[in-house]
Amino acid sequence: MYYSLPYGSEEVGLDIDENGTFLLEAKSLPSPDLDRTFKEALENPVGTKRLSEIAKPGERVCIVVGDMTRLWARYDQILPYILEELHRAGIEDGNITIVSGTGAHRPQSEDEHRQIVGQEVYSRIKVVDHNCNNKEELVYLGKTSRGTPVWINKLVHESDRVILTGGVVHHFLAGYGGGKKSILPGVSGYETIMANHKLSIDPSGSGINPSVCAGRLKGNPLSEDMIEAARMTRVDFAVNVVINEEGRIGYVSCGDMVASHERSAAVVDEYFGVSIEDKSDLVIASCGGYPKDINLYQTYKTMYNARRAVRDGGVIIILSESREGIGNDNFKTIFTEHPTRREREEKLAKDYDIASFEGYSLSLWQEDVDFLVMSSIPEGELKQMSLIPIGDINQGLNYAYKKLGKNLRTYVMPHGSITFPMKGE
Repeated sequence: MYYSLPYGSEEVGLDIDENGTFLLEAKSLPSPDLDRTFKEALENPVGTKRLSEIAKPGERVCIVVGDMTRLWARYDQILPYILEELHRAGIEDGNITIVSGTGAHRPQSEDEHRQIVGQEVYSRIKVVDHNCNNKEELVYLGKTSRGTPVWINKLVHESDRVILTGGVVHHFLAGYGGGKKSILPGVSGYETIMANHKLSIDPSGSGINPSVCAGRLKGNPLSEDMIEAARMTRVDFAVNVVINEEGRIGYVSCGDMVASHERSAAVVDEYFGVSIEDKSDLVIASCGGYPKDINLYQTYKTMYNARRAVRDGGVIIILSESREGIGNDNFKTIFTEHPTRREREEKLAKDYDIASFEGYSLSLWQEDVDFLVMSSIPEGELKQMSLIPIGDINQGLNYAYKKLGKNLRTYVMPHGSITFPMKGE
């Protein structure tokens, strides 16, 4: 059986015995006519009036988009429809600002801003980055019921109208991406982001909080804390999209931040949740190519999904070009500077950060599963994270066959970052 797996901007071939090999792939979400789809969604928002009825002439409007790690969400296609609605309401271009919700990620270049919003929009509308570390650009709004101090981008909070945009996928902490994540972590202060994400640690102080996981909103304390924080600032309208396996917009929901997001989340479950009868011996997973495999840090999503599909004692082969390397120093230093589980847990208890938590989670999985990685990252760096570097897929297959034998149950995940295995769910 031959499979073509995305790797960076190219494809890598996988030739494998079809016996015992199963493809885990999302259902085909159609690519509808965008004009008709956005028109219907914007004319029939969930839980709010139309955006053109909410905004008033002369008001200052802020539109929150993602950063380069969310380029796949196709903000360049979303924004023209939002701007058309705002113009219908009498809002001029000069009263609109687009904020790239970078969360705790790196700043964007001007060229990257063009890629995110599209050249035509970039030539008309001011685009700025959020800076989670600059308190002068933040405003403090108090604490959530779970004690999270809420620092929000001042420009966003002080705008007359705030519009969120996002791509909805399964998310290992928030349940699903999109929706409230445009506010937290998108345009929140670093202290806010870390306090919220610290809810991912089990209350006992050891291990991962089992209620914080992908596919769960209700009863997920981290997600509920995000919503509470987002409601402490103004959010007037949200536009959520679901992207299909071809990288095109397949579904649009608009309106209330929570209600419209839940509609998109249901579509994500329907199309990207993949039922499995049993866990496999071997998983071969691609992130889905660039930009989803822009770095190893973003590859964590694929590792998370692959881990859901493999049994303890199994092997996972990850394809991630990672042209920008590890992507976050703390994702690696949780291994190199805190070599034992106890030291990692002590570090997170004292000084939590998201990348260190992800590295910690990876280290827990590695207690039961071998992770092999094909990437452009130097072998030495991968080994520092207890990852096993491979030069090609065949090298990975030989490793798995030597360890487990050749009569294996194997799952192949060409779009691992968006394919969500569900056993008994």
